[in-house]
Amino acid sequence: MALDARSPQVLIVGAGPVGQLAALLLSCHGVPSMLVDKRQTTLTAPKAHAVNARTLEICESIGVSATRLRALGAAANDGGHVRFVGTLTGPEFGCLPYERQDDGAYDATPFPLSNVPQPVFEAELVARINDDAAIDFRRGVECVSLHDMGERVGAVLLDRASGEQTRRSFAYVIAADGAGSSIRRDLGIEMEGPQALGHYLMIHFQADLRPLTQGRRGVLYFLFEPGVNGTLIAYDHARTWVLMHPWNPQAETLADYDDSRCLELIERAVGGPLPETVVENISPWAMSAQVAQRYAKGRIFLVGDAAHRIPPAGGLGLNSGAGDVQNLTWKLAAVLKGDAGTALLDTYETERQPVAANNNAQSLANAAKIFDLIVAVHGTEPDSVAERYAAVAADPGAFAELSAAVAAQRPHFDSFALQLGYRYASAAILEPAPIPEVTDVSDYRPSWDAGAHFPHHWVEVSGQTVPLQSLLPANRFTLLSGPTAESMQLDPLIAEVRYGVDFDVADDWWAHTGLADAGALLIRPDGHIAARFQAPSAQAVEAALDRILARGGRD
Repeated sequence: MALDARSPQVLIVGAGPVGQLAALLLSCHGVPSMLVDKRQTTLTAPKAHAVNARTLEICESIGVSATRLRALGAAANDGGHVRFVGTLTGPEFGCLPYERQDDGAYDATPFPLSNVPQPVFEAELVARINDDAAIDFRRGVECVSLHDMGERVGAVLLDRASGEQTRRSFAYVIAADGAGSSIRRDLGIEMEGPQALGHYLMIHFQADLRPLTQGRRGVLYFLFEPGVNGTLIAYDHARTWVLMHPWNPQAETLADYDDSRCLELIERAVGGPLPETVVENISPWAMSAQVAQRYAKGRIFLVGDAAHRIPPAGGLGLNSGAGDVQNLTWKLAAVLKGDAGTALLDTYETERQPVAANNNAQSLANAAKIFDLIVAVHGTEPDSVAERYAAVAADPGAFAELSAAVAAQRPHFDSFALQLGYRYASAAILEPAPIPEVTDVSDYRPSWDAGAHFPHHWVEVSGQTVPLQSLLPANRFTLLSGPTAESMQLDPLIAEVRYGVDFDVADDWWAHTGLADAGALLIRPDGHIAARFQAPSAQAVEAALDRILARGGRD
């Protein structure tokens, strides 16, 4: 069933990167949407910066160039390390790679993680949105209320500039309205997990610190000098920095942090006076590790920070939201077009909620290990912190516990298995393989099991080396068939790509997939393997599709 591009079927509330991706993904599936945000402009504070491999792959699939995004991000030389230091110019206690940005990452993904400031990332998405007639994008529009009308959702939208209210109805609503989601609150959906692991001020400032970071470039600088608290984040060494500074909202107010005090904190973090430093933004936030008890109520779905609050270490927040909307949008499209039963939508929560819970569990484990590092640098006696720090700073290599504490931070900043290895087990996967326990989040092991995301593979097409995923459409299922599989007439929802026929590859099909040369894999629009066949027939494939899409017998 074709949908009228002039009539938005889905309301997306919140035009951060997750909401923007939702609109673009829906358009890719032929579903028109309305995207609203109460802000008149994009936030200028850099906020998130780690755009990981899976998110870049999603962007590439919908026409937002991952290559360009990576070019806009920090070079791996600038953003490829995490450093544990006294101050930015003080002693260094250890250094770790920041995620996988080396050449070895290309074995697992065509687009390794890049550090792209959120405003830059959003600008690329918005440019694509502005060219898309299927997306009605409105800034300065607030969703005041939602009302379940049974087969539709009624929405009251407020134009904040004119004060005019309008009433519209939509088939579905996607709530991408952030960690403090008013929609989640109005739905009565509670969050589970620690609400406030810590309180911080994000002090965004402009300064050229390149002369101070020569020889020790990085993206994160954890600060340990006594009296200096927080973390410096380098979005652009020549210009854009953030100091994450702990604060106590019970004892302090934002008024206590004027430009003068913020500049003092910045100079202490750097380790000396700074010329030409401008404080751009100061905003408070609380570090939480929470997951919504439910991801949907009726026709309203939570995504991104509205569904989960993930600590920033590892950069899993924005990227988890990208995975949410990739999962949800193809299912909404299938139901709206009459290609699937509504029970398919229940698998959104079933599949995505455990991913967020797992990410949060790892983030909490990471947070606990940072205390070992503090103890290694400061010792255990409050009265002798300065002495201990001076001794460690003078000869860090003399303290074995410090080296061990730094090494223990590796999962904090190398979570390849979380980025790429998450699996699904739901009714939308035919005979899903058991989801293995992840004991090492750095150890990503590609899998062709049902429920896994199909692995990246370099192949040859007309003499050009391309990623296999570029041959799989993002808005249809794909039957990836073995080299001797017979071509067959399939449901229009399925594209067929034949291993070694539609592309050239030196590797053995069976060695990768465990299937006979006549076998096949049914891959969902979100790239997850929905079913495996040793010797499929058209009837078997279509029967599997019926089960996956929760629809009855074919007419």
